[in-house]
Amino acid sequence: MAAPTFHARSLTELIALRADTQPDDPAVHTGIPEDASRLQTLTYSDIQRAVDRLAAYYAPLAPVPVEGQVPREQVVAVLVSTAVDESLLEIALAKLGLAPLLLSVNNSVSAIAHLCKITRASHLIYGPKFIETAHDAQHLLGQEGIRLDITEDKRFPLWGKGGVREDTIEPFPARLAPDVESKRTCVILHSSGSTGFPKPVYITHYGMIANAANSVPKTGFSALPLFHGFGHFSIFRCIYHGKAFTLLPPHLPITADNIVRTIAMSPTPPVQHFAVPYVLKLLSESEAGTKSLAAMETVSYAGAAVPDDLGDRLVAAGVPLMSVFGTTETGALMSSKRDYATDKAWNWVRAEGLVSKYIELVPHGKGTFEVVVLDGWPAKIMSNRKDGAYATKDLFLQHPDHPSWFKYIGRLDDTLTHTLGEKTNPVPLELAIRGNSRLIQECIVFGDGRPHTGCLILPSDEGAPLAAESARKFLEAIWPVIEEANSHAPTHSRILKDMVAFLKYGTEIPVATKMSILRPACYSKFAKHIDYVYEKFEKGGSNKTKTKVTYTSQKEIEQFLLGKAGRFFAGGSRQYALTEDSDLHEMGVTSLQGAQLRNEILKEYDLEGATLGTNVVYELPTIKQLAAHVVALATGQTRALDEEETPEAAESAHKMMLAMVEYWSSMIKKPKTYVPAKQGRVDPYQALPRTIILTGASGALGAHLFCLLKKLFPKHTLVCFMRSGGEDAMRDSLRLRGLAHENLGGRFIDVDYAKPDFGINSTDYNYLAASVELILHCAWPVNFSMTLPSYEQQIAALVNLINLGTQGNRRSPPPAFVYISSISTVAGLPADDIVPADFPAAPELAAPMGYGRSKWVAEHLVREAGRNQPAAVMRVGQLTGDLTWGLWNYTEAWPLLFRSAETFRALPVLEEQPQWLPVDQAAGIIVEIASSLVHTQRGKAGAAVFNVVNPHAGKWDDVLTGLEEAGATFIRVSPEFWLKKLSESDTDLEKNPTRKLLKYYQKRFGTGAKPRKPVKFDLRSVERISPTYARLKPIDAAHAERLMQSLMCFKWDPNNIPEDLVGEHYVPNYRPT
Repeated sequence: MAAPTFHARSLTELIALRADTQPDDPAVHTGIPEDASRLQTLTYSDIQRAVDRLAAYYAPLAPVPVEGQVPREQVVAVLVSTAVDESLLEIALAKLGLAPLLLSVNNSVSAIAHLCKITRASHLIYGPKFIETAHDAQHLLGQEGIRLDITEDKRFPLWGKGGVREDTIEPFPARLAPDVESKRTCVILHSSGSTGFPKPVYITHYGMIANAANSVPKTGFSALPLFHGFGHFSIFRCIYHGKAFTLLPPHLPITADNIVRTIAMSPTPPVQHFAVPYVLKLLSESEAGTKSLAAMETVSYAGAAVPDDLGDRLVAAGVPLMSVFGTTETGALMSSKRDYATDKAWNWVRAEGLVSKYIELVPHGKGTFEVVVLDGWPAKIMSNRKDGAYATKDLFLQHPDHPSWFKYIGRLDDTLTHTLGEKTNPVPLELAIRGNSRLIQECIVFGDGRPHTGCLILPSDEGAPLAAESARKFLEAIWPVIEEANSHAPTHSRILKDMVAFLKYGTEIPVATKMSILRPACYSKFAKHIDYVYEKFEKGGSNKTKTKVTYTSQKEIEQFLLGKAGRFFAGGSRQYALTEDSDLHEMGVTSLQGAQLRNEILKEYDLEGATLGTNVVYELPTIKQLAAHVVALATGQTRALDEEETPEAAESAHKMMLAMVEYWSSMIKKPKTYVPAKQGRVDPYQALPRTIILTGASGALGAHLFCLLKKLFPKHTLVCFMRSGGEDAMRDSLRLRGLAHENLGGRFIDVDYAKPDFGINSTDYNYLAASVELILHCAWPVNFSMTLPSYEQQIAALVNLINLGTQGNRRSPPPAFVYISSISTVAGLPADDIVPADFPAAPELAAPMGYGRSKWVAEHLVREAGRNQPAAVMRVGQLTGDLTWGLWNYTEAWPLLFRSAETFRALPVLEEQPQWLPVDQAAGIIVEIASSLVHTQRGKAGAAVFNVVNPHAGKWDDVLTGLEEAGATFIRVSPEFWLKKLSESDTDLEKNPTRKLLKYYQKRFGTGAKPRKPVKFDLRSVERISPTYARLKPIDAAHAERLMQSLMCFKWDPNNIPEDLVGEHYVPNYRPT
């Protein structure tokens, strides 16, 4: 591909070219406080003379290069008030062969010192407003033994007496030739520091020219600071094309009136407006501002997203709005440049022309893609991938009808992760709330590491009087805007009224130069406000005018809860008959709705100081259970839900398990009689392709089962029952596990497990019932907060699957039924007992939680199914990452424990002998046994249990050694010391998710905890059938190294796995015999 050609090779050469070819043409219009009635003008020759004067003044900072030698790069930091003078200083320093580091005036002293340190700046040029800041930064670096010379900014007059046209200025020759300059750093900008200290972005002369060239050759206007990426390049884009640039005078604040007046005063009327969303919102709030925008040929914006409603209003008013997407590191990439009269899709940027060959889209699930800029793009000046590409961390949606159109939805690092693992993108909520109310100046959505979202609202000038008069009235006035934002958000992301708080009018919000909020800085500054919101919500909100009910009957509480919970389903697409015995979790109540219902209880009832658990609606999911618990709390008759289970409660649970087995066994239908077709008759069912049904295929084990079933049953149709997402969800799952995901094959059906027919149309259902030869049931929610009653829907689905295989018009024996269970069903066996390959006799053997107890019930139902068909329970032990990549779910307990090697550099020395089983080997054993059932049993009734575990115990010391060999740096400490370090570690659960499981680790490894001995299992039946079993080995240092490498390589997030990790040739480590 031929490299593009540009007008100049360097910024120095570009300025010289313009001064030579267009000496008297206007270059910049701006204002000075001494003459506010008009704008001043600098021509291109004026700019050259001003640059030469500054270069001569600052020449002592840069030694004259020795002839024939190229000097090393030298960085000079610049901290001055933004004005055209800053751009002139930048050009002058570049002409001296120096690399100016343009510092944002919003930076803290520590951030300035940090940037100067990592760029090795020799000098800091500071303006008069920043004397103290410069000295403090110098002192801070001096304490580290780093020298930073500071010098005051010299601003010569540009107009009038002593100005560039009156002063005697000698031409100053460039220190370096354009060919040499081209590859050197021209300027250093920096990120906003939204995720920590700002990071420098080095821009070469070539990168600067390439970026400026990628623009519209028209006159322009900007009110943005010139150290901000979009503002910085806007002036040079006009200079590159030889067009005049109008800059808001630096002494004027950014207001709609000042912007409109400046544009109207410009001697060379600008026809394109360079803006950020904040400026657009300001202008949209006045008729004059909107008309000023509509008069432009192009209004381009970048730096952040514009709310859809705001953009739609502007476009409807005739504004030629153009979204520009780019980064400081790559320059402008895509825009929504179009025919503004006919094409109103302003918020869909287009990857067209040369850039389309340099953009890669990396899927991140749910139809979103991260934009990656490939090596070779002219304006790209940084890489962050081994292949030389730059991953932007910006997420987009792809247009369904126009594959080259993309809509920006947010940043990867904006995401809030709630305590239940749900994720919220705060940006769309903030945009919708801030952009659609004149009463709101700023909205900050929070909720990272918390159960649900909330927001802080800063009143605008217009909203301040109402907010001061009454917070309640102010909330009512803005609530419709929040409700509208909620209607477009996922249910778990929606904001409740009690989760809205107000900042005092005039509060300073930490913002980047592009006017978007600095998220971590905001969360830090307003931490007490946020804590108070949650504390108030936990106590049921503030309701001083209402007296809480001290005690009432359980029936009245049930009626109250029915009324409140009923609102969750009113007007929805599904209508439910809500009763006192309805399971709210089974009915789809979200975590947010659960929190809302809990909050309503706390508002209404006086619980005499007792605590209502945060997760109470999941723990006690029926109205009757919840009401009984409220009564018990109010009368002091119950324990806290996180206490040990009482013998009475355990006995009740065990009785429920037996009752569920009895009831659901009665729901298993007897199979229809299998009648072979009569001789000579055409049998429409005999010719049906054989099918296999797999559930839970999008999970870790399920994904490996999917690949192996395709390989071992190539002539069968593989049908996957999916909860949602269909083929896309399956493809995402395979990608995240490093498995081939291009040509999937098979069918993917979204099903409703609550329905006997799974919500499938009758044709498909009858086809599956008549043709299925194997049902492999892997889908089961792993949620240790769920109670046994909450698993009833899963148990019903299990029975429905059994019935599906026995009720069709079959001309072949009933299918084999395989259920994936867990060793938690036998967790109560004495430690020295051998775990039998048999069904557990007593319910007391199951682990005392809903998950283990539900699996116990399911195993007995499979046993019942075995009366009529081949049936098997695969009782799976602790799984670990696969043998090929070591990919392990980073949210599980062991990977989170490993992560403490990164967060506080310590790992515990444990008396553990791990019997972990690689997930691909587990899948191999299961598929081999399932194949045996299909091919050797051929409909023969009978049920069996197979313990799918690793019989070989590894050594914990080998695990730690492997982690060290992977590059993890840590010290080995006692479990007690490790738990102490964990309890004292960062409470930010996004940065330190290991802390989420503190209580679990304390119970498992803390004082009084007994070391776990290796468990012995009866594995004779597995050994007879499975070749994979014979290849099992203890977990050793090499496998632990592989596990840690994958976790570190993908930054503890499976979404970071690159698309090209695997190819079509890859299948899991399975060798069929």
